[in-house]
Amino acid sequence: MCGIFGEIGEGGEAPLSLLAHRGPDERGVWRGRGVVFGHCRLAIVDLKGGKQPWVEEDKALTYNGEIYNFRVLRKQLEREGETFISRSDTEVLFKLLKRYGEKALPLLDGMFAFGFWDGRKLLLARDRFGVKPIYWTTGRGIFAFSSEIKPLLSLSWVSKAIDTEVLKFHLTFLWSPHPMTAFKKIRKLPPGHLLIWDGKEVKVRPFYHPMQDVREHSPSPEELRKALRHSIESQTMADVEVGLFLSGGLDSATVAALSPFPMRAFTLRFRGEDMREEIFSPEEYYAHVVAKRFNHELIPVEVRFNEETFYKVVSHLEEPVGDGAAISNYLLSEGARRLGIKVVLAGTGGDELWGGYPRYRALLLAKQFPFLKFLPSLPFSRGKMGRLARDVDKFKRAASLPFPLRYLHWLSYLDVFPETYNFLLRRFPKMEDELKAAMLFDIIHFLPEHNLLYTDKTSMAHGLEVRVPLLSNELLRLSLATPSSQKVNLREGKIILKRAMRTHLPDVILKRKKAGFGAPIKGWLKGPLRPLLSSLKSDPLLRELLPKEVITGILEESMEGRGFTYLQAFQMLTLATWRRVFFL
Repeated sequence: MCGIFGEIGEGGEAPLSLLAHRGPDERGVWRGRGVVFGHCRLAIVDLKGGKQPWVEEDKALTYNGEIYNFRVLRKQLEREGETFISRSDTEVLFKLLKRYGEKALPLLDGMFAFGFWDGRKLLLARDRFGVKPIYWTTGRGIFAFSSEIKPLLSLSWVSKAIDTEVLKFHLTFLWSPHPMTAFKKIRKLPPGHLLIWDGKEVKVRPFYHPMQDVREHSPSPEELRKALRHSIESQTMADVEVGLFLSGGLDSATVAALSPFPMRAFTLRFRGEDMREEIFSPEEYYAHVVAKRFNHELIPVEVRFNEETFYKVVSHLEEPVGDGAAISNYLLSEGARRLGIKVVLAGTGGDELWGGYPRYRALLLAKQFPFLKFLPSLPFSRGKMGRLARDVDKFKRAASLPFPLRYLHWLSYLDVFPETYNFLLRRFPKMEDELKAAMLFDIIHFLPEHNLLYTDKTSMAHGLEVRVPLLSNELLRLSLATPSSQKVNLREGKIILKRAMRTHLPDVILKRKKAGFGAPIKGWLKGPLRPLLSSLKSDPLLRELLPKEVITGILEESMEGRGFTYLQAFQMLTLATWRRVFFL
């Protein structure tokens, strides 16, 4: 796992110091005619032989990721006459691109973002899930790309202007749709897409789209479990120790159960004073059950959160992602890296592929029981009953709306900008099965734009590679072919995944209520973040975007500890802090 950078048309200095956290082991720079490629390496496979940029003659590759089927692809290339001097997947990728060009992309099973210079033009590509990010910008006849936004902003010819229209998406959904970012001149390459720059124009097109795998097939639980085991085993490939993020939820427990050998497993342990106001349950007990069952060594990571940590996370995220899970992942990654771990497996993606989110069941409820929109409001504002009242109210407000607008409202955090819904409605998959359409939307947008983005940024902040074995080409194919009725019904989600793991996981895990990966936001807002919260009324960016009464109402309720608008308050605080980090 690495940090990559390239500039074509000027070939100046590569700002690799801004990517050093992604690849602390070594740096490399290659210069061609008007081209510079930079690389910061986190050495995982072939520690001595996989140095980058990889250069042969006038061609060069700077690459971030792992190709899990590279050994199979290497044998294919050897049969075609290619010879190799390393054991790395980097050399395999280079020779594939040299021989096949963009036609090599559908052959790759893994997570990747790379830039390849073929001597005449640039090829950028990003894996089909969007596990690894890649950003780009162009102007004055120059093109530049990077794993992160800050190196691009450091270039003298790149504008740092805010895109306030994009910030409306962040306030509404916590993420922004590709190719947009919060910076006007910076774009992100969509998942499953390639970009070609020939010195004159940018051409972007897909090499994969999930719709091509949507068909009806009913895989057996055994078929699914076999695919899961193969993916998990293939993603343990490394020349360094591999660890595990273990929450005790179904997804991470599945990875733990099917791992080919015991690992050091990491889970978060929050402080009691932070959890006093929270409505989600600690995960350590469930993580302990799983770790003991499969002989993993469980290591609780003690959470020490303060204002300085918050600023660091906002800086590394680079866009205003107001989700406490990003902070949790940052702290968990810090704990694992501190103990010498470079690679961990995580359960990210299971909810999107197999129907784990409660909002999927809400779709079935709204369709089968339309009278539920007339439910009375519940008179609770605190604790678990208060959360139930909040969820019932949110369900009711959108239940009478047509699909898919109803679903987008359930995804939202702040309902102020109707234009954001209108934009995403045009992108929503058009299919008869509403549930399948919703899950496909999440695979295309929510998974890469939010969950995978904060996972990458907050783990690579510590030079830690997070692999996501629930996301492979074969598992995606199986997911998209599985009827939605085998994933979700009115009582539960992940039906087929639970059936596949029934003989492996204990009932306490299989029957555990969906908890989600979160953080004690309410406790932090009353504690270390309270001084920052009190200053939001005067923040100029918030005042430009939101009506005064919206800001005041949310802040007063949060400062007094009433109700459940603290998530909106946290998002507003994230946005204001982002402005301070990047524009002061």
